[in-house]
Amino acid sequence: MRLAFVGIQLKRLYRLVLLPFILTAGVLLAGFVLEGIWSLSRIRPVMMVLTQVPVIAAGLSTAFVLNGDPIVELTESTPTGWRKVQVTRLLIITVANLTAAGLLFIGLHMMRLWPRDQGWVSIITPVGSIFMVNCLVFLIAVLTMSMPTSSLASIAIWLFLCFIWDPYITDPVRQRLLPMFFAAAGAIFGWNMCGDAERNVVKVAAL
Repeated sequence: MRLAFVGIQLKRLYRLVLLPFILTAGVLLAGFVLEGIWSLSRIRPVMMVLTQVPVIAAGLSTAFVLNGDPIVELTESTPTGWRKVQVTRLLIITVANLTAAGLLFIGLHMMRLWPRDQGWVSIITPVGSIFMVNCLVFLIAVLTMSMPTSSLASIAIWLFLCFIWDPYITDPVRQRLLPMFFAAAGAIFGWNMCGDAERNVVKVAAL
């Protein structure tokens, strides 16, 4: 029954599940092509930009997945519950994006093109970014049930990490562990809020 439910959600979301892998393939192909015509010093700034694209896409995809199907009233009237639907969708899209981010890092690391590469520990940077963005977008989506707000929140979180946090915290582990802890706490709070069936129905009915 659980696998069938996951399969139903996966069938609805398969395009967004494939998106991070398509982006990963595109970035790896760009790195492979540039590696043959440019020096490493010229390629790495380009990779710094391209490796941010999956993080942005992950946040926007999550915002769409959690807000793009306003059937709270129907779902809450079944044994499934809105929380189960939202959490399942969050897990599906997050696992897909984390897997693609891991593959992207491995590919660029092997080509020596990953920006600010400090060894295999640097994989925590892309994985942690996507984990944080998705957890916090989940919280915003639960609180607002608004796609524009959730999308803007994902961009704001990415901007904070990219331009305020990361430039000053250079150690990959320190850079990601603390924000990931707060993001996980936010997701747990969102999980609790998502279980308030009456609030969910009233909020969507007011939209």
